[in-house]
Amino acid sequence: MLVGSLLVAFLVVLVVCGLTAGKIGNDATGAHEEGSSEQVPDEILAGGPIIDGQHEPVRSTSIPNGTVVLTFDDGPDPTWTPQVLSILRKHNVPGSFFVVGSMASRYPELIRDIHEQGSELGVHSFSHPDLGTSASWRVEREMAETQLVIQGATGESTYLMRPPYSSSAAALDDIGYQTVKQVGAMGYLTVLTDVDGEDWKRPGVDQIVRNATPKDGTGGTILLHDSGGDRTQTIAALDKLIPQLQAAGYTFKTVEQAMNLPPAPAASSTDVLLGKLLLGVIGAAWWVSDAARWLLAGVATLVVLRLILMVVAARRHDKRRRDPDWAWGPTYTQPVSVIVPAYNESKNIEATVRSILANDHPLEVIVVDDGSSDGTAELVESLDLPRVRVIRQLNAGKPAALNTGTANARYEVVVMMDGDTVFEPDTVRHLAQPFADPRVGAVAGNVKVANTDTLIGRLQHVEYVVGFGIDRRVQDTTSSITTIPGAAGAFRKEALREVGGLSDDTLAEDTDLTIALGRAGWKVVFEDRALAWTEAPATAGQLWRQRYRWSYGTMQAIWKHRRAVREPGSFGWLGLAHVLLFQIMLPLSAPLVDIFLLYGLLFEDPATTILLWSLMMGLQVAGGIYAFHVDGEPKGALWVLPVQQFVYRQLMYVVLVQSAVSAISGVRVRWQKLKRTGAVDALLSPQASPAPVPPAGAAGRHPSFPSMPAVPAPTAVAAVPEPRPAGPDDPGSPLPAPVARPRGRERWLDTLRGLALVRVVVYHALGLGWLSIVFPSMGVMFALGGSLMVQSMRKTPAIDVIGQRIRRLLPPLWLMAVIFVPIMVWQGWAAEGADAESPGNGIPWSDLIWWVFPIMDPPGSEWGLDTVEVLWYLRAYLWFVLLTPVMLKAFRKSPVISVLVPLALVIVDGLLGSPLSDASGLGAGLLDFVTFGACWMLGFAHREGMIRRLPLPALLGLAAAGIAAGMFWAVGHPSPDAGLDLNEIPMAQALVSAGFVLLVLRVNPAMGWVDKVPGLGRLISVVNARAITIYLLNNPAIDVAAWANDRLGLPDSSGWLVLSSVVIIVLGVACFGWVEDLAARRPLQILPGGKRAAAARRKKDDDAVRQGPVLRPRTLAEATARRIAEMPATEVLPVVPRQGAPAPREGFPAPTPREGAPTPVRREGAPAPVPSGAWAPGRAAEGGPRRATVPGPRGWPADPQAWSAGPQERPAAPQEPLPGRRRPQPRTRAQEWPPPQRRP
Repeated sequence: MLVGSLLVAFLVVLVVCGLTAGKIGNDATGAHEEGSSEQVPDEILAGGPIIDGQHEPVRSTSIPNGTVVLTFDDGPDPTWTPQVLSILRKHNVPGSFFVVGSMASRYPELIRDIHEQGSELGVHSFSHPDLGTSASWRVEREMAETQLVIQGATGESTYLMRPPYSSSAAALDDIGYQTVKQVGAMGYLTVLTDVDGEDWKRPGVDQIVRNATPKDGTGGTILLHDSGGDRTQTIAALDKLIPQLQAAGYTFKTVEQAMNLPPAPAASSTDVLLGKLLLGVIGAAWWVSDAARWLLAGVATLVVLRLILMVVAARRHDKRRRDPDWAWGPTYTQPVSVIVPAYNESKNIEATVRSILANDHPLEVIVVDDGSSDGTAELVESLDLPRVRVIRQLNAGKPAALNTGTANARYEVVVMMDGDTVFEPDTVRHLAQPFADPRVGAVAGNVKVANTDTLIGRLQHVEYVVGFGIDRRVQDTTSSITTIPGAAGAFRKEALREVGGLSDDTLAEDTDLTIALGRAGWKVVFEDRALAWTEAPATAGQLWRQRYRWSYGTMQAIWKHRRAVREPGSFGWLGLAHVLLFQIMLPLSAPLVDIFLLYGLLFEDPATTILLWSLMMGLQVAGGIYAFHVDGEPKGALWVLPVQQFVYRQLMYVVLVQSAVSAISGVRVRWQKLKRTGAVDALLSPQASPAPVPPAGAAGRHPSFPSMPAVPAPTAVAAVPEPRPAGPDDPGSPLPAPVARPRGRERWLDTLRGLALVRVVVYHALGLGWLSIVFPSMGVMFALGGSLMVQSMRKTPAIDVIGQRIRRLLPPLWLMAVIFVPIMVWQGWAAEGADAESPGNGIPWSDLIWWVFPIMDPPGSEWGLDTVEVLWYLRAYLWFVLLTPVMLKAFRKSPVISVLVPLALVIVDGLLGSPLSDASGLGAGLLDFVTFGACWMLGFAHREGMIRRLPLPALLGLAAAGIAAGMFWAVGHPSPDAGLDLNEIPMAQALVSAGFVLLVLRVNPAMGWVDKVPGLGRLISVVNARAITIYLLNNPAIDVAAWANDRLGLPDSSGWLVLSSVVIIVLGVACFGWVEDLAARRPLQILPGGKRAAAARRKKDDDAVRQGPVLRPRTLAEATARRIAEMPATEVLPVVPRQGAPAPREGFPAPTPREGAPTPVRREGAPAPVPSGAWAPGRAAEGGPRRATVPGPRGWPADPQAWSAGPQERPAAPQEPLPGRRRPQPRTRAQEWPPPQRRP
C-alpha cells in the first residue's frame, strides 16, 4: 500500500511538472487552419484589436493614434523576461505581458517583478493550446488556473486576455470569434494585435524593428515575445525600437491606460490563498522532479559504468580462460561428493540424479530428503542406482539439509546442487579442477535456464546470461564473488568447517556463505564451463515469490556482513559495493528511464526523448549481445529485450521495492517452495518431437539447451519418442502432432495466398472496388496467418513462433524504409496542407520509430502516400502475431464467443457512425484489429479442424448470412468516395470477409495437378516465398509503371498498366526479395523454389525415411552407457528387472512414506530398464537384506520413523560389500561436523 501510494504521488508530481513545463514555441505552429468568417460581424473584422465579448452586441475598439502598447506573449522566461524588463526600465516605458500559466507557476518571482515595475499582466492560457479547438471545460480551466497563479504571485487579478495563436481582428474566423465570446462571458476583454513584429521568425534586428513600427502615426498594439526560443534579436530590436518610436512622438502605455479602463480588482483572500497553494504544490513538484532527474543521471552513469565493466573485466576474464596455456593447476582427479537437498522434488529428482551419474569424474551422490511428503526419497531408493545414498531428516530447511549432506560426505570436495537441476557430463569435472589450487575454497558454476519455451522462461534466460553470468565474470576478475548459485557450486570441506557451514540466518544462504568464505580469506572463483540446467519459475506468481526471497535474503546477507567493508582486502568493499550498486540500487532506480520516456513523449520533445531512450536501450542491447557472445549463447533470444524493458524489469522493480520495505520494517519472510512442473525431467526424457539442434559453430562453446537431454535408464540408450499432449488452455505448449498430411504447407492455402496477392495488385492498379466483394483478399490473408500461426505453435513454443514471425516481417519493411524515407525527405516531407518549400519541413521525427517496429502506422509524406498507405496491413499483422497466445487461449475456451466479439465491436462502431474510422493512430489500429479479428480466429478454427467438423448446411448458412448482412450494410451505407468498396466500409468488410473465409477454408481440393503444370507450381512457390515483398512493392510499382508508360508512349489502357506493374514487381522481387530469405534464414536466392531447393528437399525427405524415428543426439543415456561400459566390471551395479523392492530383514522395517504421501511410480511413458538377463555377482537376492542407511549428523537418526518409534538397532552391513560399494569405514572427527542442529 505504501509503495503504491508513493508511486501514485510520484506520477502526480510528473503530471504536474509536465503540465507546467510546456515549452512554448512560435505562434505559427499549432493553430487550426483558418476557416470561414461568416459568423463574424463586419464591424469586428474591420475594427480594432480590443474586443468586448461580454456584452451584446460585441464591440471592438482601436488604440488612439500616437499611442502604442508593447505586448509580450508566452512568458515569463528566466532568461529573456528580466532582459525585457531591464530595457523597459531603461527607457521608462510600461509593457503588457500576456503570461502562460504553466510558465508563470514555475517563475512566480518574475510575475511579481512585472507587476512591481508598473507593467500589466494578462492571461495567455495555462498550457498554450488552441482554445478554438478545445472543449469548453478546458477553456474555463485554462483561464481559471492562470488567473489563480497571477493572484497567488501578486495579490491582484486581471481581466485582459489574449488567445494563443491569435493575430489581428481581420484574421478572426468563426472558431476564433466563438472563443472571444466564450472568454467574454467569463468577464475577459480580448486583446488582439495591430502590429506583429514577427520576431518568432528571427528575421534580424532591423527587420523586427520595421515590422513593429506602426504605419503613418496610427496607434496600435505591438506583438513581441519574451519566451519560446532564442530571443536575442527581440531584445536588441526592442532596445532600438523604443527610442525610434519615442523620437517619432509615440506614447507608450498599457492597455488599461490607453483605453481609460478601470484597474483590475484586487484578488480576494481566498483566491490569494488558493493561488499560493497552487504555486506551492507546483514548486514542490518541480523540486521532486529535479531530484528525480539527478537520480536518472545517476542511473545512466551506472548503466554506462556496468557496460564498461562488462567490456573490460568480462573480456579480460574471457580472454584469459580461452588461452590454451591457462589452467587451474595440476589436474584434480580426487573423487567428490555431490549433495542434493530435496524437498518434494519427485518430478525432477530422477533426472537430477541420473545426470550426476553420467558425469566423467569419480563421485558419490548424497540425496538428503528434507521431510518430503511426495515420496521423493522412496523414488530415489526405488531406482537402486550405484553410488547413490539417501539420507532422511525431518524438515529443517535447505541449509540444514546441506549441512547434513556435508557431514556424511566421504570426500574433501563437495558439490551442492538443487533437486530441480541437471548437470552436463563434464560439469562435475570442471567444478573440481579449481581445487588444484589450495587457496580456492569454493567454485561457482554457470547456471542456465532449462524451461525457455515460455516468455517468462526466456526472459529469465536473458537475465541469467546478461545479469548473473556477466556479474560473476566481473567479480571473478576482481576476486569479489558474492554468490555461489545453489544450483551449481563446489566447496572445500575445510573452508566450510572454518566458517561454520551453512547458516539459516538469511533466506539467501548461498550469498551468506559465499560472503563468509570471502571474509575468511578463501578464494572464490567462477568456472563458466561447469554448466547446470535448472527449472526456473514458470509463472509470474512463482517468479515473484522466488525473487522476493532472493532480494530479501540478499539484503539480509549484506546487512549481516556490513562490517566487511572495513576489513582488510578488497573483497568487502568491492564485492558488497557491486551488489549494492548493480543488484539493488540500479534495479530500484532503472524504471525512472521508462517513466521519463512517457513524460518526454507527453510533455517534452518526442524526437529528443525517443533518441535518448533509444541510446539507453542501445547500450543495454550492446551489453546483451556482448554477454551472449562471451557466454557462447545463440543471440536469437535477445529479441525479448524490449519486453524485458517494459514488463519484466518493472516486475523485478516492484519485487525489490517490496523486499526493501519488508527489510526496513522488519517483516519476517519465510522460505517459498516453488511448484515444480518437471521441466528438467522433461529435458531428460523422450520428447514428443526432436529438439532443434543448432548448426555447428552457431552456438559458440555450448548451446542454449542441455547437450545431453536424456537418461531414461543407465542401459537404455534410445527410445521411440512419445508425443506430449498439451492442455487445452496452454497455447504456448507444443500440441499433439497433426494427422499426416502432404509435404510442406497445403498447396490450397498457398494458392489462396497467391490469388489474394494478385487481387491486391489488380485492385490497386485499376481501382475496381467491386473486387473487394468478389474476393476479400485481406480477410483471406489474415485467416491464413492465424491458421499457420497455430500450425507453427504445434511444433515450436509460442514465444519462438512470435519471434520468427517478427523476424520475417521486419527486414523487408526496414529495406523499404532505407529506400523510401530518404526519398520522401529529399522530395520535401510535408503533410497535406503544409508548406513543403524546404526539404525536411514537417518531418515527424518521433513517429519514424514506427518504421522500425510498426505497432502504429509508419509516417509518410504526401509524395509517398501511395507507398505508405499499404503499411496498415503490417501493423495489423504484427498486432495479431503478438496477441495470438492470448487470442488462442480465449478461442479454445469459448470458440463461438471469441469469433463473435470482434464482429460485435465492428458492428457497434458501424451503428455509431464509425467513430474509430475518424480517429487516427490507435483508433485506426483498433478498427483494423476488430475488422479482421474474426478472420484471424477462423484461421484457428481451420487448423483445429472445427470448420471441417461443422455440418455443411450450417456452414453454408453462416457464410451466406455473413455475406448477405455485409452486403446489405454496404448497399445502405456506401462510401462517399469509393461506393461499394468494402475497404472503405469496415462493418461490411468484416462480415463479408468472415463469410468468405468460412467457405474457402472448408474446401481443400486436391492440388497435386498444380505442380504438374509447367511453371505454375514454381510460380505459386515464388509468390508465397516473396509475399511481403510483393505486397510492399505493388503500389510503388504501379506508380512507376504509370510514369514509364507515359514516357514510353505506351497505350493508356488498364491492360498495359497491369502488365507493366507486374514486370516492375518481378524486377523488384528479383532485386530485393532476397531480404525475405535472409529474414527466414534460408539460402539466398533470386527466385526461390528452383531445382537446387527441390533437390535439397528431396534429400531431406530421403534422409528422414532412411533414419526412421529421430532421436535427440548426445543424450545422457549415451553418456551413461559409455561411462558404464568403460568402468571395470567389479564396479558396475547392473540394472536388473525388479518386481518391487526386496523385503527387509526380519525385525527391521523398511522406510515408508509418511502418511498421505503418494506412492512413487515410474513416470508414464518413461522407458523401462533393460533386463540384464542375470543377477550380478555379489548382489543380494530378492528378499535379502537391504543396504544400511547412511547415518546422518551426530545425534540425528537417519530413518524418520525413529522420531516417533524411539531408538532402533541398525541393520548390519553385509560381510562383503556389494560391487561398486565402499566397505563402511569408522567415523572420523571430520564426519562429526557440523554440531548438532536445532530441532524444529
